[in-house]
Amino acid sequence: MNLNNAWVVITGASRGIGVTIAEEFAKKKANLILIARSMDGLKKTCDQVENLGGKAHAIAFDLEKISQIESLAEKINKLAPHIDVLVNNAGLEKYCFFTKYKREDITSVLNVNLIAPMELTRLLLPGMLNRRKGHVINISSVAGKLGEIYNTLYDTSKGGMELWTDALRQELYKTGVKITSINPGAVSDAGMIYNIGVKYPVLLGACTTQGVADAVIKCTSKYKSRVFINSLPIKPFIIVSVIFPRLVDTIFRWLGITRTNIKKVEKRMKSDQQKAAKENKKN
Repeated sequence: MNLNNAWVVITGASRGIGVTIAEEFAKKKANLILIARSMDGLKKTCDQVENLGGKAHAIAFDLEKISQIESLAEKINKLAPHIDVLVNNAGLEKYCFFTKYKREDITSVLNVNLIAPMELTRLLLPGMLNRRKGHVINISSVAGKLGEIYNTLYDTSKGGMELWTDALRQELYKTGVKITSINPGAVSDAGMIYNIGVKYPVLLGACTTQGVADAVIKCTSKYKSRVFINSLPIKPFIIVSVIFPRLVDTIFRWLGITRTNIKKVEKRMKSDQQKAAKENKKN
């Protein structure tokens, strides 16, 4: 696909992977519609995009508000004559012991990571089908193929995204519209692991925001249905986990994932307690 003057929608575009993806599309002179909760963050991304030669429009929107996504789609369609690429990038991750999750946690993670991308795609896809041209790119995760201890909600949402992508890809056969699943491993320079300062086991490998963004751009010109991004091979783990799931569980424990993720849980709980204390002081 020629990205010069293409119309590209990117969710989760105020920080992390979303910003880097936006920058790479900007270098191709695309027109970007950037979506995130934080307008301040979006303004910064818009400035970066325009400095690189792209054009950007910002829409502040909370993807947890599923019932309002139709109004988001209407805003997008008013800004753009058509949509060439939709990048479903926004994601929410909450490490926790499963029994300690609240119902609101379950709802928020599944809404942002799975229901919102499905709903936004459902609303924008008819335009692509009418033009017989378009590309939906889902930023999924290796966690959608390999469950990760103490991260059950995120894993579930990404597993759902993987199956949805697989099923929709078959439905889109011969329509001219493509769909791709991008599966990063642990991202070393953004996201929760980076923000809380917990190092992931070296033997599992990692990736960067730039690596993810490069894969997104590449798949628009050379189509791939699924892309894994990790510094070390991850596919063997996935294949073995299908046949011998408990063996992979044992390997993950040996690699130190359990210890690492307990640290993530502890840091998240501490952060939540600090936020609650601040809110109590305000009240």
